[in-house]
Amino acid sequence: MSIVPIRNDNGLNRPTRGTIARPALVLDAAGEAGAAIVSALLASGRPVIAASHSADALAALPPAIPGSPDLMKVLGHTQTETAGAALANAVRLLRRPPGAVVALLGGELKPGRLLDHGSPFLQQALEDSVFAHLVAARHLLPLLSESALAAHYLVIGGPAAELPWAGYGHASIASAALRMFSRALREETQGGPVRVQQLSVCAPLRTRQRGHAACPDWPEPNELGLQVVDLLSAPGLEPVVRFERRPARQRTGPTPDPLSETTP
Repeated sequence: MSIVPIRNDNGLNRPTRGTIARPALVLDAAGEAGAAIVSALLASGRPVIAASHSADALAALPPAIPGSPDLMKVLGHTQTETAGAALANAVRLLRRPPGAVVALLGGELKPGRLLDHGSPFLQQALEDSVFAHLVAARHLLPLLSESALAAHYLVIGGPAAELPWAGYGHASIASAALRMFSRALREETQGGPVRVQQLSVCAPLRTRQRGHAACPDWPEPNELGLQVVDLLSAPGLEPVVRFERRPARQRTGPTPDPLSETTP
């Protein structure tokens, strides 16, 4: 797997003056939700290592403002064991050990009943989410553990982990499997320097693609970013933290249409 040249957008090879926080590594950082998490972390004063499989998408991330925390970009993904190992190595080469990983992974949700699709449909949903998370954890948890300092591994999970989502049975199964994966991972790492936690997003995000069909209780990507910042600052003891739309954040404009059958 090719890796783009690793550089700091501020033109420095050291932390911004006054910055003591270790970087947060954000996986799939070039998507709308990932970019919102990156922006929120930078705004909070935390350096960020943004990783994505797309060099063009990484280039489209807003550059860091001079004097702000460092933004570093790495081309990589965790769809295979080889790619996961290469990503971990690329992060090591930065010589900026991360203090947190935000694992935001998963493929595009597609509607359809379980009984209407063959087994490859469910298999793909599991590969895009759970298997990609397993590869990420296998290669990035050791990276976090190389430092004796406490670190945080945050798994971002989607909706429908507790109750089936009508018309998206495969997504419900994948979400439930990811929740159990996070709990098992936390159990296996107890007593070590890394705290594993899952942030369970209880509704689809109000992205640009879904905005026309979003329900009023769907959170925006920037709200997810703020929640990630809060959780990395004060992890708490819960293995799974539910994230629902913040009631204080009121929206303006017309009430959006209900969720359409073709938009998850």
